Amino acid sequence: MELLDNLKIKPTSKIIYEKIRHPVTKRMTSVLNGTRFFYMNPLEEGKYLPRENTCAGLRVRLYHYGQPKVQRSLLCTNCWSDDHTRQFCINESRCKVCKKEGHMPGDEQCDAFEIQTNITAFSGTGDILSNFFPCTFDVYGITHQSAEHAFQYTKSIRCGDLETASKIKEAPDALSAKKLGDKVRENDQWRESKFAVMEEIIENKCVQMPMFKEKIREAKRNTVFVETTFNGTWGSGLDRKGTVNTKQNMWPRKNKLGEIISKIAKKLRKRKKSYQWSRPKSKQNSKENTRQRDIAQMLRDLRINSDTDSVSGYNASDTDSSEDAQPKAAATTQT
Repeated sequence: MELLDNLKIKPTSKIIYEKIRHPVTKRMTSVLNGTRFFYMNPLEEGKYLPRENTCAGLRVRLYHYGQPKVQRSLLCTNCWSDDHTRQFCINESRCKVCKKEGHMPGDEQCDAFEIQTNITAFSGTGDILSNFFPCTFDVYGITHQSAEHAFQYTKSIRCGDLETASKIKEAPDALSAKKLGDKVRENDQWRESKFAVMEEIIENKCVQMPMFKEKIREAKRNTVFVETTFNGTWGSGLDRKGTVNTKQNMWPRKNKLGEIISKIAKKLRKRKKSYQWSRPKSKQNSKENTRQRDIAQMLRDLRINSDTDSVSGYNASDTDSSEDAQPKAAATTQT
């Protein structure tokens, strides 16, 4: 195999293809499940095979005896050290932003304290800007109960977990949908496209929900939308108090959802401004059309009057000549 050649592995046995058992009878079937086994010579001390690799364009995982386990990074949410967890922490509580003791994010003692006056903070099911807000709209031809339902459903579909996708669609609330979606194993394609998917979902919500559209469009130009949750990707990483009273560049998380809403709000303001600019032109065109109609009507009236005079036989020159002739006749009679 090409993969084994690239890793410089020489199997010492045949490659064994694993088969699956029947879910009811539990008997072995002839259907392959994609798992393969083989024996090889021990590697040199200190050398191991990579846990992930590519074979025939597909992502594969490699396991062997002695291979070090992948350890997740540790983080204590009490003192914010990266060498233990909160369960085993013996230190005093520290601020998540400045990492100092004696206060919490948003307190005046924090080095990053600064009241933010140009932000719109949102979170929870009661805020229409939040993905947890209950609302019915269509995304990719499927009707969802909230933006969170739509996002987690799309994630499950694109990661190949159809069973979880059906459960997410029937989830009673957004939190339940998120818990189901968090269990789905992400692939590289989803990691690259999830921000574009979220933007499409928010745009669909904007089009199908006038209240949501008006709220973000009427916001001021310098307004910063921020989700006040502890989510590492979509929120600020702080609660509402900590977010509102902390410098924006000191927020510990990325606030990607707020950035997407700000981007869509900017598009809406541009559309509104272009519509306002087009309105005076339409009024000017209507005035010109009215003026032209008035001129055309005036010409028609003049034409009608001239035709009426010619039909009646009225001639101003004949009248003048007859009036001039009467005095001459009178003068001749006197002579």
